[in-house]
Amino acid sequence: MSDPDADLTGLFRDESAQRLDQMDTALLAVESGAAGAETIDSLFRNAHTIKGAAGMLGFDDVRALAHAAEDVLASVRTAGAFPPEFAPPLLRATAALRAQVNAEETAEPVTGLLKDLAACRAALIDEEPAGSAPEAAAAPAAHPAPPAPAPAGDGRTLRVPAGKIDHLLDVAGEIMQYRTRLAHSLGGQTGQSEAVAEAFGAGERMLDDLKDTAIGMRTLPVAVITGPLPRMVRDFARAAGKEVEFVVTGADTELDRVILESLSEPLGHLLRNAVIHGVESPAERERAGKPARGRVELRAASRGSFVEIVVADDGRGASPEVIGEARREGSLADVLARPGYSTADEVTDLAGRGVGLDAVRSYVHSLGGSLAVRSEPGQGMEVVQLLPVALALMEVLLFERAGAVYGVPLAVVEQVVMVAETLTLEGRQALEIGGSSVPVADFAQLIGAVAAPLGDQPPALIIAVGGRRAVVTCDALLGEEEVVIKPLGPLLAGLEGYLGASILGDGRIALLVEPAMLTRKSQGVPGPPGPPGPGAADGPAEASRILVVEDSFTVRELQRSILEAAGYSVATAHDGRDALAVLGRDAAISLVITDLEMPELDGIGLTRAIRADTARSSLPVVIVTSRAADEDRLRGIEAGADAYMAKRSFDQQALLSTVERLVGR
Repeated sequence: MSDPDADLTGLFRDESAQRLDQMDTALLAVESGAAGAETIDSLFRNAHTIKGAAGMLGFDDVRALAHAAEDVLASVRTAGAFPPEFAPPLLRATAALRAQVNAEETAEPVTGLLKDLAACRAALIDEEPAGSAPEAAAAPAAHPAPPAPAPAGDGRTLRVPAGKIDHLLDVAGEIMQYRTRLAHSLGGQTGQSEAVAEAFGAGERMLDDLKDTAIGMRTLPVAVITGPLPRMVRDFARAAGKEVEFVVTGADTELDRVILESLSEPLGHLLRNAVIHGVESPAERERAGKPARGRVELRAASRGSFVEIVVADDGRGASPEVIGEARREGSLADVLARPGYSTADEVTDLAGRGVGLDAVRSYVHSLGGSLAVRSEPGQGMEVVQLLPVALALMEVLLFERAGAVYGVPLAVVEQVVMVAETLTLEGRQALEIGGSSVPVADFAQLIGAVAAPLGDQPPALIIAVGGRRAVVTCDALLGEEEVVIKPLGPLLAGLEGYLGASILGDGRIALLVEPAMLTRKSQGVPGPPGPPGPGAADGPAEASRILVVEDSFTVRELQRSILEAAGYSVATAHDGRDALAVLGRDAAISLVITDLEMPELDGIGLTRAIRADTARSSLPVVIVTSRAADEDRLRGIEAGADAYMAKRSFDQQALLSTVERLVGR
């Protein structure tokens, strides 16, 4: 069971966040002179509610600050006028309340704010007619009426822990995998029996309903993160001496909760860029024939299995020089998102360090999305993020290279072609598509895998990401499939260029490739090499056989995929005891890669058993584990391991280099 106090605290934080968002919106309206009596009433009610809930839960600093804000608002309500100059200290109070509610270390000390708010209230009281009683007028009823019951039916809402929703989606994903495996095992038999076909159809419909329900529970409207953004834009504009109107459209567009939780920081970078770099000063805008008040927009819209998030401004746009450079480099996003690139003349607290768009691009690519920038001189700029609706499920196009299966998001695949003839431009292969020359690259070259040369007319995927296109060749296209995305796990978390992995119906693992990596690397792939030397056509002359010992199925299969893509033959075992059985019946094994912590017999025990066996005492052993402490490493080496790799320093190339060194290739 959950901790009641923790549940109450979570409810309080959620409700307070919503009420503080409403207060910020109202105070910004007050500051701009667009507030009415209902705005003051709303502000007072929100401050009063936060104060009461904080008092019940023992959050004394929150209660005291909310009470001080409530006193000011009560006096404002009694006076019947809200001086705009009182909005800034109240905005400071809402920012401090937000930080305190979220237990942030950067929360502003309460003492100074309480004094400022008391001074505001005193100024208002001095201006009120004699005999008024603001405190009495503002005092709430001692026994407020109970809230109205929630309406029956579809209008009811229920708070569900995010972990339970994630588990439901995991279960739906696992059922999808088993469905695919069952269909693969039955082959074409599902259509031969009417009863089997009917049962399969009913199961498909129920599974689709379960999947849609689970995704619907995990997705939330973009509105849940837009509350603090108007205040953020206002602060940027005031600091830069500019006037900016901020507009949000499409806030009801839904997006994966995990993405939404991490989207605030990238949006902050983009909004800062729009205000600081994009929107001109009032004087500049008037000289350009524009309204003195600039405009920044946040737009969200569904695009199939993706959501488009656009941050746009009506400012100065990119300069002709930058646009010219973009045409040479490939796209505006390539130029503006270069690490350290900045259009600011000097470094300030707000801009000039060149980290904003680069960080946004890395974030978008890590989710399997794309980033594009559109701009014309003097006509403003649009930064477009294309993000998947859900992280757990994705439509992908599967393909094969060197016996391993890979997938890319279907949304970035423009078309598939057979590559018959290519051009050679500046030493690189290219294909003429729609009047443009698009670079061609072998997928094996892009990921650094050892593979046999492709045939004369290999199949290829034309991929478009963020203004760049690439033709990626492979051995075979396997078709479209909706897959369940599994994380690579802590051991392979540092493996760059991959979104995750999926288990296919035939039991194979498909690595899901980050599309931007393909388009980026294809720009630098040289043209076709000359004829291979003797024995080089098919990788190693004799494929060494490796035994992978790992209790995690996903990690085990991923390591197998990496090794097989490099040309090795691979056997697997789920623990040390199983590994000894495999070694007993397979004399061809020339190296063992083992995890440390496993049931039955761990990696240390397995290594000692191998060293104690006279027939296999010299067999190389590599321990790959998440345990990086010096004492663990010492235990492994003392047991007889030839190499010890910790997840902190693990990467694909390091593993392959270690294996190559130990097997003598």
